[in-house]
Amino acid sequence: MVSQSSHLKPEEQARLNIDRWLEDAGWAVVSRSEYTEAINAQALKENIMQGNLEADYLLYLNGKAIAVVEAKRKENKLLDEVWAQAIDYTTKLTGKFSFWKNPIPFVFVSNGEKLLFRDMRDPDSKIIDLNCKMLTPKQLFDKSGCKDEFARLPAVMGVGPGKLRQCQHDAVTQVELAFKRNTKRCLLNLATGSGKTFTACMMSYRFLNYTNVKHILYLVDRNNLGKQTLDEYGKFKLTESGNVLSSIFSVNRLKKAEEAEKYNVTICTIQRLFSVITGQSFTESDDSEDDKNEEETLFSFVDEDETAPAVELGDNLKISKDLFDLVIIDECHRSIYGRWRKVLEYFSSARFIGLTATPTPLTYAFFDCADEEGNYKPTMQYTQEQSYVDGVNVPPIIYRIQTRVTEEGGEISKNDIIKEINKRTEQKKTRTQGSDKKYSKADLDRSVVNPAQILTIIREFRDRTYDVMFPDREKNWFYFPKTLIFAKTDKHADQIIEAIKTVFSEVFEGRHVPDNFVQKITHTEPNPNQLINNFRVNRDFRIAVTVTLVATGTDVKPLEIVFFMRDIHSETLYTQMKGRGCRSISDDELQKVTPNATTKENYILLDAVGVTESEKNILPGGGEIGDGPKVTLEKVLEWLAHGEVSDFNLNYLAEKLSAIKNRTEEIHLQEFYDLAKISIENLARDIFSALEDKNFPPYFDINDKNTERKKLVSKLIDNPKAREFLLQLQAGYLKILNNSQDQLLYSGFSIKDSEEYVSVFEKYVKEHKDELEALRILYHDEHKVITPQMLNDLYNKLVLLNPVFREFSVIWDAYNTLSSNNKIDRKVSPLKNKTEKQTLTNLIQLVRFAYGKTEALQAINGIIAQRFNLYIGQHLGDVKRDFSTEQVEILRRLADYVAQKGCVTRADFRNDNQTSLFVDVLGIYTMPRIDEELDYFSTFILDLKAA
Repeated sequence: MVSQSSHLKPEEQARLNIDRWLEDAGWAVVSRSEYTEAINAQALKENIMQGNLEADYLLYLNGKAIAVVEAKRKENKLLDEVWAQAIDYTTKLTGKFSFWKNPIPFVFVSNGEKLLFRDMRDPDSKIIDLNCKMLTPKQLFDKSGCKDEFARLPAVMGVGPGKLRQCQHDAVTQVELAFKRNTKRCLLNLATGSGKTFTACMMSYRFLNYTNVKHILYLVDRNNLGKQTLDEYGKFKLTESGNVLSSIFSVNRLKKAEEAEKYNVTICTIQRLFSVITGQSFTESDDSEDDKNEEETLFSFVDEDETAPAVELGDNLKISKDLFDLVIIDECHRSIYGRWRKVLEYFSSARFIGLTATPTPLTYAFFDCADEEGNYKPTMQYTQEQSYVDGVNVPPIIYRIQTRVTEEGGEISKNDIIKEINKRTEQKKTRTQGSDKKYSKADLDRSVVNPAQILTIIREFRDRTYDVMFPDREKNWFYFPKTLIFAKTDKHADQIIEAIKTVFSEVFEGRHVPDNFVQKITHTEPNPNQLINNFRVNRDFRIAVTVTLVATGTDVKPLEIVFFMRDIHSETLYTQMKGRGCRSISDDELQKVTPNATTKENYILLDAVGVTESEKNILPGGGEIGDGPKVTLEKVLEWLAHGEVSDFNLNYLAEKLSAIKNRTEEIHLQEFYDLAKISIENLARDIFSALEDKNFPPYFDINDKNTERKKLVSKLIDNPKAREFLLQLQAGYLKILNNSQDQLLYSGFSIKDSEEYVSVFEKYVKEHKDELEALRILYHDEHKVITPQMLNDLYNKLVLLNPVFREFSVIWDAYNTLSSNNKIDRKVSPLKNKTEKQTLTNLIQLVRFAYGKTEALQAINGIIAQRFNLYIGQHLGDVKRDFSTEQVEILRRLADYVAQKGCVTRADFRNDNQTSLFVDVLGIYTMPRIDEELDYFSTFILDLKAA
């Protein structure tokens, strides 16, 4: 085979080699129209010089010229006249170009086989043979003696396998450009799954290796993500040497203040940073306590009215405010700008980079992202939708399970036997329900557990996963699609696991669910981080149940089902949680973990609680803690016991007493009365009345007697057992029903989403009926062939319209969902298998159905089989076509090919590597008539109106 380069002119061939040497050394080779300051190190081709001359290449660093490269053909010996020409260019800069020094200090000459260099600042300097290895931007700038913080940066690595994604390349480029233009804070709004941590590793390496940055602080959202980030730095190998980053620069998690100066990259949470700055130290044993605290607070932030005070740093701080040159804040949507802002701003000289998929107003404000009109403009934005189009992530398909109890709640009848668990003490007892009591769907799994509701959902989940969600997959329960279930609480997670073991035991031999099949990943487990890694890579771990530890930031690429058994009202948190399923993965990597899988083109978002339909809020700090004093009932009771009977404390107590009374059953209210000798209702009323009485003695100081105020609450405050019981009532009880029931109402793909998919599809095909050729032919019933090119054009337009349509069978399934639920009055036959789902000509059926050309939606595959039989038995004039058995099989293969592609031509066979089929067909039709016969065959087979 003759290579393309053999047809090049000698000088063009030389330039190919020179381009490669430049790019390998970190220079981007660009034309004049491609030049931009966003590229730090670039070789500009045909740079205009004085006298309208053109230098073959002019090398630029940070926007200023630093070297000339003169290129000659292979035969040129690179003698004096070549050097004279190159040296002349060093003095011919026009006023349109910036430079580091004038004349330009460095000259390279090359013929594509040799690369020579000379430093022109010394008239006696010698010519150096570089052995075809171009100097890097760092090497060249260091030779110049010039000073600049960013000039040593090479061009950002290119895009492709083993390199960067386009979004990562753009993020690094935009941050460096912003810093060069004196921006101190950069916000990267990058879609979940786009590789934020990998991008941060690339930025860290470039700043540490090529700039003055010596120390980087990497703030993570949660403790377990600190461990994951440390692992990422230990795997990152896109370095000059190919060695991992952590072997070149020291990277570690922060434990003690004195260690921070030893690390080039220090990883920690802002809470731990605050503690270390103020003099505390940590050991590995503290990590589990961190995990527990994080899990207990993540969801409570969303509903917590009470807030925590802003931290104060004080004096005698243990880490210098000038230590860190750069601060990277991962998952920076969290509310670190209220309570913890002083910790960030302590490092006032540092630059900041924020990474998040879900920025909040406080995030934008901290990073100064609002323009004059009040619009938010991060340094770079890469949306979730764009990530779907690019194939970086896969989109969700929503599957809905509804039960009567989930949707409507239920009732506990008088005399029902229930198991009651005190949430504060964990004490359990069995009792008889004293009266009929209704419970709402909001009470489920918080104050009431209906085991039948959980079992009904889990059984439907099991039965529909293979039959409906993954119908083309071999039903192998040992390789059930990896599923992550979000529970409401740790106890709820236990109940879900118990239900899974009960339901799935029915499909395993011996009614035994494999030991690692389903596991819980919460702070209560001995090693949750190891469990996360096991879930990521082990074949036998199929279902994980969590509360929060896998809610944000955790990367589990083989995950195919994200299952919500709790509602979420924070838009920020919901986006993060469902993003656990969007990671793309190669087919080979997926099959290592799930052998019966073929590919991951989307993931199932299984909604059993209405999370996809409930209203979401975007709070200023993402729904987390803000500024202000944090007050709890337990603290107020303690303060009152010590005599701080202020109006605030008394009023707070009365409000809490009223709230507790309204949600507590009579049996427990009586227990409180028996302890305190006063009812909760009367105690609250007495406090409110006293505070409204103008004669009630005022409170000035805790050291005063305050006798009347103390008497007011004495029956509670002077009774420790009553105080403790009140806290138990506030925590509440969990009732587990004994004879519970539930009923399945709906199980299927989301009707709401199906309506939206159909609406978007029909609107598009109707609005573009005269623009796209395939649509025009189908809409106007034109007797023209629809070619593969037309169908591919339509398909690509649909993917751009909505990335979910990458599998266009989603549109078909949407029609089927609407038809099955009587939302449309036309019949839809489901696609039966993977072949039908991937048959591109089924787009023709979808479009004709959308245009109302057919009353039923039926796969083209079956119709084509009918048309094929007609073709075989067809008469041409008075003569019946006469095909041998072998020829019929060849034509059947041709019909399958037409079904996949549309009307085909000779060129299609060649382009699709179907040469052997073409040769076989040629044996039937012969060359003179092949084009005519192919056109007729395709048109006849696809003439669906005649079917």
